[in-house]
Amino acid sequence: MEYFTAMVIAYTLRDVPFETVVYYENERQCSDAMMAGADFFKTIYKVERDSHISCIPTEIASSSPRPKLRKIKQ
Repeated sequence: MEYFTAMVIAYTLRDVPFETVVYYENERQCSDAMMAGADFFKTIYKVERDSHISCIPTEIASSSPRPKLRKIKQ
């Protein structure tokens, strides 16, 4: 079963805290997006060391296993 996953980006700029949350279908998509945005995060980190980015799975299912039909014996 897969769960929606939140990418949380938090940083402070000139003593003002900012936080953004973006949701993905699963943890893999979130991780891929986070790695693709690594240069963006490095830009923030250069200016403000008080920054954080992570993927946090929720408890809300985004997909679930489907039952499979059994073969009927004849």
